[in-house]
Order: sequence, then C-alpha cells, then structure tokens
Amino acid sequence: MILDGTTNEWSLINDGLVCEKYGLYSKASAKFAKALKINPENVVAHLHRGKALYMINRFEDAASCFDLLLSVDPKNVDALHNCGLALEKMHRYKKASEYFVRALRIDENYTDARVYLAVCKSGMGQHAEAVEILRHVLTHSPDNAAALYSMSRVMGRIGHDSEAISYMNKARDEDSRQSRLIYRKGRALAAQKKYEGAVECYTQALHMDKKNIDAMVAKGWTLDFAGLPTRDVIPFFEDALKIDPHCTDALLNMGFIYDRTGLYKKAVSCFDRILEYDADNIRALYSKGVALFSLKKYGAAMFYCDRAVRLEPDNVKALCSMVWLLEHRKRYEEALEYCNRALKINPDYAYAHSYKGKILFCMKQYREALDCYDRALAIEPENRTAQYYKNQVEEKISDAKKGSHHTG
Repeated sequence: MILDGTTNEWSLINDGLVCEKYGLYSKASAKFAKALKINPENVVAHLHRGKALYMINRFEDAASCFDLLLSVDPKNVDALHNCGLALEKMHRYKKASEYFVRALRIDENYTDARVYLAVCKSGMGQHAEAVEILRHVLTHSPDNAAALYSMSRVMGRIGHDSEAISYMNKARDEDSRQSRLIYRKGRALAAQKKYEGAVECYTQALHMDKKNIDAMVAKGWTLDFAGLPTRDVIPFFEDALKIDPHCTDALLNMGFIYDRTGLYKKAVSCFDRILEYDADNIRALYSKGVALFSLKKYGAAMFYCDRAVRLEPDNVKALCSMVWLLEHRKRYEEALEYCNRALKINPDYAYAHSYKGKILFCMKQYREALDCYDRALAIEPENRTAQYYKNQVEEKISDAKKGSHHTG
C-alpha cells in the first residue's frame, strides 16, 4: 500500500507539473493538493502548489504552502523567496523582508531576493536604503528587469516621477526583449516536435510580456494540437484579438477549431473578419468555402474556393480545397483534375496523393488508387488516413481476385 501511495503521489505531481508548464495554474494547484493529501510533507508538491496559487493571486494560500514546506525544509531558499513574494503582494513588508533576509543568509548571490528586499524596505519607508540596494544590483546587472521595475516603484513613492517613468520604460523594453527571445526558443522546440518544452517557453514569454501576441497564438495552437479542450484554447486567441483585432493567425486558428468542432457559422464569422481587412487572404477564402460547404451552401462554397485558386493558382492547399468540395459532391473527374494540378506543382504533397487515391477508389480504379496510397505513405509513413484507405483498397483487390478465381 505504501508503494501504491507513493506512485500515485508522484503521478499527481507530474500531472501538476505538466499543467503548470501549460499555464493551467488552477488545475496544477488541484493536482498538487491531491498529492499532499497522500504525503503532507512532500516539498516538491508544496513548492509548486504555492507557485501555482501565487499565479492565480491567492497570495495568502500561497504563503501558507511555502510556510508548510519550510517547516519540513527550513533552508529551502526558493520557498523563502516565494513566501516573501506572496507576503509582499499583501503589503506585509516587514514579514516579507524577514524571508528575503533568510534567503540571502543562505545564498548571498540570490539577486531576486535582494531586489525584493529593497521593495519591502521602501514599503516600510526606508527609501534611501532601497535605492542604494537597487543601484548596486543595476550596476552589476543593468538589464535586470525586476530591479528596473522595483526602482520605478521606489522612485514613484518618493515623487521622482520622471525617473520612475524612465525606469518603467527600460523594464518593459527588457521584458519585451526577453519575451521575444524565449518565444523564439519555443518556436525552435516546436519545430523539433518538443511541444511540451515549447509551451513552457510560451508561458514564460507571456509571463514576461502579457502583450506578446505571437506567444499567445503559438501557445493556443500548441495546446490545441496537444488535444486540450477548446475552452482552454480559445481564450489565447481571444486575448490576442483584444490587443490586435486584425491578428490574422488568431482568427484563422479560431476558425479552424470552430470548423473542426462543427460550429461552422462561427468559423465563417472568423474568416469573414479577416476578409474585411484582407479581401485576398487565400487561407481565409478557401477555409470559408469549406465551412460554407458544411452549412450546405454549395454555390457559395465553390465561389470562395475557386476565388482562392484564381488568385493563387499554384497554392496546393487552395487547389485541394476544390478537390475536397468536388469529391464530396461526387464530381470525381473534376476533383481528379485539381488533384493532378496540385501534384504537378508539388509531387511530394502526401495529402494530394492520398486524396487522389480516395477519388480513384470511389471510381473503382483500385490498382491506381493503391499506387497513390503507396506514394503517400512513402512520403508520410504515419499517414493514418492513407493507411486506412490502402487497407480498404487491398481488400477490394483481394475480393476481385477471389471472384475472378471462382468464376474461372
């Protein structure tokens, strides 16, 4: 039973850590709380639950978590620092400063603890001492955003408004720069299909700069790709649109999700919003066409997909949207023409090979269809759709052979 409890405890903690990386702090906190019911002295669960609670502004509860951890591990500098942060948020400056001092006694190079000790000293009216501490930090680390923000706060408190604004602008510029760097790191990880690491980077980027639209959209897309519920994904795109109503990537991704989940009118609305300011956006045009088809507005669907192809005749995705429409209307010969056009442009486009196979299958040209699926799978071995239909084609060919044998 002890082994089962321990295993369950760490399984919950690992689940919580994943939620934390995704920025789902309420869910993370709940996971860590369950782990702590199994083992109330698990320092990892206490630390991360405290951090999650802090992120959702439950500062009193966060401080309690860190204090419980410190009762088990009194020299845990991360717990000391984070408890100080939670207390500072509640304006309990004297108590908070005690935690930062304890952290610095253990690790005198803990710069963040030194910065927030200065904030607390200023909060207690010791502004000159706070300024001295922060100037020392900025002398050695002029781009330290936390120190810049803190100096801005102190300068504001003592009425030096122009200096306060100057330090605030420097801090924001530095956070924005760091946010962009971390976002790019996330993109690099995503390109390597390391999606969990990518999301963690996007979360950090947004923590530094809440207006980093690229990080918002990338995080939303990655969470959707990872299979998270729509309710956890859509808010990232909505937040991006609050900052920039013309954020095309946010509108496209929302439209794709709505289309995939059967909310076709909402999907069309997203694509229409793009077309209002970018009338020739190819992806919005053919995506609107596909959504309209699902609403059984076949003529309009054909119009928008055809317009996309006319505007950009070499766009294989636009061509394949026509393939999709025509195949669903059982206009196989026409669909085949568009498929061949796409493959002439990109002979390695697996989707077109697979769809050509489906069309030929519907036309009962099984051997030709099998060749198409083999080509698709040679390019994309993990293409499940191609593999599924290839199996069906092989069954048809096998059945035809058996029929021929019995006839003979």
